[in-house]
Amino acid sequence: MARTDNYRQQHNDLLEVATQISGKLNAQQLSEDASEVRRLLSTLLGKLRIHLATEDKALYPQLLSSTSDDAKHLAKRFIDEIGGIGEVVGQYSKKWSSPLHIQKDSAAFVSETKSLFGALANRIEKENNELYDYVDKM
Repeated sequence: MARTDNYRQQHNDLLEVATQISGKLNAQQLSEDASEVRRLLSTLLGKLRIHLATEDKALYPQLLSSTSDDAKHLAKRFIDEIGGIGEVVGQYSKKWSSPLHIQKDSAAFVSETKSLFGALANRIEKENNELYDYVDKM
């Protein structure tokens, strides 16, 4: 079992929920009823918070305390990059905090959700292929 298997599984779980939401991103339908999408969004955001907290408490401290300068630089780079994404997710979560908010501007919700999911997918790919591969080789 690789050291990052749990993190990778969390990524798979996040992508699975994002895929479910993506299949429901129809502005017309969301303008009528957004309750299911909001429920799924709550699930996704909860899983994301757990994932980020797990990385912050276990993975990054391990890398930052490493004797390897490469490990320290890699951790710092990923920490700096996630800060921007964390802020965007926080603003997104507040803006779309209820089905009613989604229904009122469903076209904007669809657009912002697609953009957020694209950024999330890119981040997951980078973590899986750079960060986690590095950690597994340590």
